[in-house]
Amino acid sequence: MRKFILKTISSLIIISYLGLPTCLANETQQTLAQNKNIESFIKVWGIVKYRSPISIAGKFDADKVFLTNIEQIKNADQKEFNRLVLQILVKADSGVVNSHNKTKPKLINIDILTKNVDYKWINDNQYSRELKSKLKLLANTLNQTEEHHYINKVSYESVILNEPAYVDYNTFNDETINLLALAKSWCAIEYLFAYKYKMDKNNLQILTEMVPVFRKINARASYERAVLMLENKLNDTHASGFLNQIKSKATVFKIGQYPPFDYQCFESGILVKAFFSDSLEKFASLKKGDLIVEINKIKIKDWLNKRMELLPASNMAVKYRLLSFDWSGNAYAFYDLQDAVLNVKVLRKGKLLFLKIDMLNLQRKNSLEIINQYIKKNVQLDDKIKPYEDLGDSIAIIRGGYFFNKDLPQNEAEELDFSKKLKSKKALIFDMRKYPNGGLFYYFIPMALGKTSFEFARYYQANLKDPGTFYRLTGMEIYLSKDLKHDDHPYKGKIIILTNENTQSRGEWYSMLLRQLNKNTTVIGSQTAGTDGDLKLLNIPGGYQFVFTGNGIFYPDGKETQRIGIVPDILYQPSFDDILDPTDAQLKRAEKYINEGK
Repeated sequence: MRKFILKTISSLIIISYLGLPTCLANETQQTLAQNKNIESFIKVWGIVKYRSPISIAGKFDADKVFLTNIEQIKNADQKEFNRLVLQILVKADSGVVNSHNKTKPKLINIDILTKNVDYKWINDNQYSRELKSKLKLLANTLNQTEEHHYINKVSYESVILNEPAYVDYNTFNDETINLLALAKSWCAIEYLFAYKYKMDKNNLQILTEMVPVFRKINARASYERAVLMLENKLNDTHASGFLNQIKSKATVFKIGQYPPFDYQCFESGILVKAFFSDSLEKFASLKKGDLIVEINKIKIKDWLNKRMELLPASNMAVKYRLLSFDWSGNAYAFYDLQDAVLNVKVLRKGKLLFLKIDMLNLQRKNSLEIINQYIKKNVQLDDKIKPYEDLGDSIAIIRGGYFFNKDLPQNEAEELDFSKKLKSKKALIFDMRKYPNGGLFYYFIPMALGKTSFEFARYYQANLKDPGTFYRLTGMEIYLSKDLKHDDHPYKGKIIILTNENTQSRGEWYSMLLRQLNKNTTVIGSQTAGTDGDLKLLNIPGGYQFVFTGNGIFYPDGKETQRIGIVPDILYQPSFDDILDPTDAQLKRAEKYINEGK
């Protein structure tokens, strides 16, 4: 009898267990079907937004169409999906597409960048034959005007046209609006991001991954995290600009404790550079110069890899830069932990030590004051650095990031004096390790060194006529000032350019210029940020802006810079002693090269 009861109970448990997955499976199948509809609709919505003549003319409210239809389309079966989407296309068409349709020419030359174009998704079985036909028509329709409602005509303008900001949206629990944020951002990548083809993942795969993420948003923090996840998939350092917009940073990054020291991250470990105060250093078991190689029994590479997942960057050099302590007070390498004390393995002068770190509690006012005072002191020291300095032995350094407008020549006499001073040197060192003053290099440096305007790069901007492609801009004003005059005695001395992971965007652009000023130029440094091209800002719901690189930059021979950066002639990787040295070890290396030729 007992065996029978046990057998009956076991059978009931098995039946109940088998029944549960069936219920969940039905729910999962419904969710997957909805996700597929959302994904398929976003792709269609994007091609209509950027390629339909009605939308190009500003007579198609893309956001309104999305918000009005997404809920019904999400829950439609395949037949109903195609009917609803076709209705939208017919309204967007209104007979205009046919009248403007021409066979799109195959523009395969250095003047048109077509690497991003891929409309294979139109052949998805989700779309009916009639819908596919209309989508292919859009894909082959050229814009016959000189304007576009959603694409900036001026290449360097940052904020993208006619994109509402929805600043009053602050609940972040409306799925339709959250999906609109995804649709707007993803379609901007598809049609306006020049380096889409350089991303680690295909953009279609990214959309598949991000739809369920955006559907689960229920608060500001999860919204910010979702957008940041999408930004990270661009593999674009400019996208890290979204970090500055995050309002729920403590929640997004799980900030609980804070290190008591300044530090820099490397693949091999975390280098302790300085403590925030003498008292913190006095009572710490760690010392300046220690290299942390393990935290809480987790190898440092794994520890850092986990914390760089939400840090958008073009390459690993920038990932480690973002993980390092910065003067905004970010300490990403030590976020996502609650422990007040960390157990660490440290390398000190060749010996491994097992120590503890007493973390700072940011809830204490005293902790914040100590950190702020340390940052303030370093900012004050940085402010004292000279934009121009004679180093002796007929060598001068021009620090691009320290030149402000007040430091530039103010009249023709000062310009001539500036030129005379630079030309008198046997060698000039250009420090591009901090974001430089554009005017200095657009006009004053070429003028001083006797260089007339020339093209030192290929510059591509979004093609209004064929959205998704990019066309090459010509004209000297794109590169250097047209006011530069011919000089019979251009500078022929040595030019040294200093770069590192902080050489970014404009810094990389003008490093390309400096590299071609004469044949006696050498770049000494490490991998740069690998993100060149004007910044683009797309308004998305909640008053946020999706950030990415808008234009494509290449060397004159077509060589790429995105993700790669400026490749140095002499690789300079500072040792840990170099980093801890209060003098500029990289500058010393440049002087050595000038004087010794090696």
